[in-house]
Amino acid sequence: MTSDSTITLSLISHTNTGKTTLARTLLRRDVGEVRDAPHVTVFNEAYCLIESCGSMLMLWDTPGFGDSGRLLKRLQSMERAVWWFLTQIWDRITDRPLWFAQQAMKNVREDADVVLYLVNASESLVGGSFVEAEIEILGWLGKPVLVLLNQTGAPRPAEEEAAEEAQWRAHLERFPVVRTVLNMDAFSRCWVQEGELMEKIAAVLPEQKLTSFNILKAAWALRNEDVFLKAMHLLSHQLTASALDGVPVKKESLIQKLGFNRGPLETEWKEARQKLSESLAGRAEQTMNRLIELHGLEGREERGEMLRAARQDFTEPQQVEAALWGALSAVASGALAGLVVDLKAGGLTFGGGAILGGIGGGLGAYALITTYNLVRGDDNKLHWSREHLREQVKLALLSYLAVAHFGRGRGSWKRDPRPEHWQREVSAVVEAHNSSLDSIWKKASHLQSDVTSVNEDVETIMRQMGRETLASLYPEAAA
Repeated sequence: MTSDSTITLSLISHTNTGKTTLARTLLRRDVGEVRDAPHVTVFNEAYCLIESCGSMLMLWDTPGFGDSGRLLKRLQSMERAVWWFLTQIWDRITDRPLWFAQQAMKNVREDADVVLYLVNASESLVGGSFVEAEIEILGWLGKPVLVLLNQTGAPRPAEEEAAEEAQWRAHLERFPVVRTVLNMDAFSRCWVQEGELMEKIAAVLPEQKLTSFNILKAAWALRNEDVFLKAMHLLSHQLTASALDGVPVKKESLIQKLGFNRGPLETEWKEARQKLSESLAGRAEQTMNRLIELHGLEGREERGEMLRAARQDFTEPQQVEAALWGALSAVASGALAGLVVDLKAGGLTFGGGAILGGIGGGLGAYALITTYNLVRGDDNKLHWSREHLREQVKLALLSYLAVAHFGRGRGSWKRDPRPEHWQREVSAVVEAHNSSLDSIWKKASHLQSDVTSVNEDVETIMRQMGRETLASLYPEAAA
């Protein structure tokens, strides 16, 4: 038995369900061996999740159960079944399923305060018959069990995840040992879900261990909060730089205002937009790589991924969004492309083929840029428009969500298509703060703007929007 200052969690499951993968995600480091094969983990392994003020939270990764049905039948047929099973000497070569099950059961009985039982949620409730057998076996050991749903796929709206949890909870309600069911996908969990898990653990711990666990729970939350604040800090610097960025251009002459000799003016504006695009794409890529590192992940953002992310994240063919695609493609494509446009009846919308260099359809680059992309400030520089900056904020929040959900157990960073409900939630949050963002944009465009003051304003609103986005995605965790 462990001391009151050490809380121990035993990670248990059927073999090849993803225990070690989840352990890597929770630990933020590589441990054990991960392969798509049964019985990869052969010994009980202990890892420290967090330590604070003399208290320690331990996670045991255990060998998976094998032939659970056979084991349950054998145990049901004898008195003092668990004692008999745990005292036998099994050959891990000739009878691997029983030997592995014995190691897992010994760990639960001797060390565990709480059992985290991992199930493959992609399998049907009826098809996973070994789940019932294994939970019945765990019930004989007398330790509280929290069922974690793994392999749930890409993040889904909160109501869908809640419905899945409720379905599993109803299926397992005949087992008193099961205290709750939570989504905790090793590939796509978010740190706020870890906070919810900590609350559920606290609810089932022995009273004498609660003081130590509350210290550890607070330390866990503080560490995650610190990463969140640093992430918003990085994104704020990126957005502040975009708000302040500008390229000097010559003043428009009277003749040019009247529509004559506009060729040099259009060329200059086009080159200015290309410079702004290059700066924007470079900052976005650099910030993504720093976010990846901040979250304890490996790998880097591949060149061109930001462009593809923008196309996936912004599905509506809106004018400003397409302008953002063009800006990010400026560096990612290596060609400093023009805008992506097509002309439709009733006005200009975006979505058609790429037009490199000049602008087709009789519409000049000057008119397109002034209307949708850039504005001329009082400093006679071209700047990103307020509408364009709003879209940059949306992409920044979506990029943060992508990194914050990426489980380390997946391996090196890889950007996936963003779930549609993320796009809806982020758009709603940003649109609710449009007036504040516009005020910041206006402040940034003032000739005497203080950079530090602008950045503080951006960071304040990014923190607020980041929290609101997470709260809308995970209302239970927010509560």
